[in-house]
Amino acid sequence: MAKKREGPVQALTIALIIFVMCTFVLAVTTYVFYAQNEDNKVAKKEADNAANEARQSLATAEQAQKDLLESRIGVNEGDSIDAVDKELASLQDKVKKYGGDGNTTPTYRGIIKTLDKALVNKDSTNKTLEANIRDLESDLAASRASLDEKTESHNSAIDEKQKELARVSQESKKWQDEFTERYQASIQEIEKERAEKERLIALEDQIKKFILPSLSAESQQKYKAAQDDPASQLQIIAEELNEQIAAIKKKNQVLGYMRIADQRVIDYIHSYIKNSLPEDRVEGFDGTVVVVNELEQTVVIAFPQTYSLRIGTIFSVYNPGEHLPLTSSKKALVEIVSKDDSKRTARGRVLRGSNFDPVLKGDAVATNLWSPLMPLQVVLAGHIQLDQDSATDDEDLKELIENAGGTVTDQVSYMTTFVVDAGMPNQQEQDDEYREQKRQRQAILDRAKELGIKILNTDRFLEMFGLEENYFDADHLVTPTP
Repeated sequence: MAKKREGPVQALTIALIIFVMCTFVLAVTTYVFYAQNEDNKVAKKEADNAANEARQSLATAEQAQKDLLESRIGVNEGDSIDAVDKELASLQDKVKKYGGDGNTTPTYRGIIKTLDKALVNKDSTNKTLEANIRDLESDLAASRASLDEKTESHNSAIDEKQKELARVSQESKKWQDEFTERYQASIQEIEKERAEKERLIALEDQIKKFILPSLSAESQQKYKAAQDDPASQLQIIAEELNEQIAAIKKKNQVLGYMRIADQRVIDYIHSYIKNSLPEDRVEGFDGTVVVVNELEQTVVIAFPQTYSLRIGTIFSVYNPGEHLPLTSSKKALVEIVSKDDSKRTARGRVLRGSNFDPVLKGDAVATNLWSPLMPLQVVLAGHIQLDQDSATDDEDLKELIENAGGTVTDQVSYMTTFVVDAGMPNQQEQDDEYREQKRQRQAILDRAKELGIKILNTDRFLEMFGLEENYFDADHLVTPTP
């Protein structure tokens, strides 16, 4: 029985021992693990502290590096290392011309050293250049001084030459002006002599053509005998004309006596003059048609001289075979448009012609408005009225005559070309002014008849200008009808 109890006790004892040992082992193991855990905590804390310190050191270092890059080197905030490297590479390429070829790995310091070295070299070069510039400035100042001296000398010489040139130019201009003046005077004298010669030739031609045939046979013989003495020839003509004037005056006196004695004789003489010797005749031709242009309706006319011929003068064209033709028998009217004094010709345009009786070469032209020897001189008589109003038109007629190169005078003389008689208006009440104007008109007509001056009415006068009687009423647009 006792042995049976010892077995369970022993087992329990063993189990207890094992339990105690296991508990001890567990306690030891637990202590060991706890101690190790505590050590790990301490180590972790120390490691964390060390890591924090390292991170703080790294942040401080990074901040210091950042501050260095931004504040010392000048890198833009936020730039990466790649951006800085690219900038350094770009700067390295730029500083190569300053001697930075050896910096294979570019750095700001290396670039700065290269630029500093380049600046030192440039300073040395600049100093050398400044020295050269000072030398050049010194040489330039010396050259300028020499140039100023030479310039002053040259200016003095130039002034002297200019003064001499001005003097020579003035003398040359004076000589040229004197030469020009003498030349112009010579030309004028030659032209004057030529014109005088042509005038004398024309005068001689007119004398031979018109005056010489009217002289007596004895005077003609004397005139031909004195051909080398023009003064004697003119004296012979003057004596003959004086004798003819005296004879005319004597005949006029006889006619005056006849007018008082027998009116029938006066009427017979007036009737004979009116019917047998019409005054409306051409007294002589002034030129000859030498060229006819039928296409352009122009002609070229030869004259004894053309110096006094005015552009716009109207000539009547007649058959050359007619002797003293009637003015109404003209073939056409020709207006002078140009002239050539050296050739004594003039060009005219045919105002109005006829296909049945055209203007031909050799036809004669005539006008009472121009003569190569006598200027146009007209005396107006009566009440000049060219239009429908009541005012006189003396000024219009005077302007027409002056435009043709003529003059209007108050007195009839041997120089008078013709008298324009406008008549007197039919006025019932005749005042002093009307009677005085009538008296003056009659005096002009009597003097013209005494001197044998042709008397024209206003219509015949306007016809000489190629105008119709209603010219002034038609506002100057009426063309003449030959």
